[in-house]
Amino acid sequence: MDQLFDEVAALMREVAAREIMPRFRALAKHDIEEKSKGDLVTIADRASELWLAPRLEALVPGSLALGEEAASADASLMNRLDDDTPVWTIDPVDGTANFVGGRETFGVMLSLIEKGEVTKAWIYLPVPDEFAIAGKGAGAFWRNASGERKLDAGTAPLDPAEQGASFYVRFMPDAWRGGIETHAASIGRTSSTLCSAWDYTSVARGAHDFVTYYRMLPWDHAPGSLILREAGGVVRDIETGLDYVPRTLKGPHLVARDEESWQQTAERVRAHVSAG
Repeated sequence: MDQLFDEVAALMREVAAREIMPRFRALAKHDIEEKSKGDLVTIADRASELWLAPRLEALVPGSLALGEEAASADASLMNRLDDDTPVWTIDPVDGTANFVGGRETFGVMLSLIEKGEVTKAWIYLPVPDEFAIAGKGAGAFWRNASGERKLDAGTAPLDPAEQGASFYVRFMPDAWRGGIETHAASIGRTSSTLCSAWDYTSVARGAHDFVTYYRMLPWDHAPGSLILREAGGVVRDIETGLDYVPRTLKGPHLVARDEESWQQTAERVRAHVSAG
């Protein structure tokens, strides 16, 4: 992997040390706002994005940043995905509700999109100080104090009773919500971290089998999608059968450790939707 991977990882660790971790379990009421019902933002989110954006743009000449908080304030910034200008997606604190609640399941997520494809991705989990990093065609890697190892999601058990999954149905149309909830009843272990950074890295490491999503905002899914694919996994729309791309903003998506389990689970969910 080229030097850019290390440079970006260093920025992520630095922003966490400067703006995020000093505020973890130390937020005052005035440090927290609600962008919309149930959608929180903190001073750590905003400060981290403002710190990262110009530094990332400086690393790749001509690139532009697309941060969650900037796009929330100015929806026209989403148009940056429509041409071939290199774009950095920034999720400065993924899992903000967990961060506010003092839970450790939050992260920082970045990706570089070139000509509409995710070519490089980083997920940083500040509390355990661990990274998942991937380059298109170059593999995905897990870094922590013990060193670096290649990620391999492996294969999921085919018996639903032995599977572990997170089923997020918020924003789902009623038919898909019902089909997924019916299928979820057959799964052996279900959990919810409410944090894409943790969900994607758990699947990529083979610790989790499936996740479902509907709203596919690029800062939430571009980094994890490349990391998981390079680890052997699948991120695909159950309805259309199309692989996720950053310009896809919604659709019932299934995240899976491997192709066979994706196909089997998608078929079962579709059958429940048809029967409903």
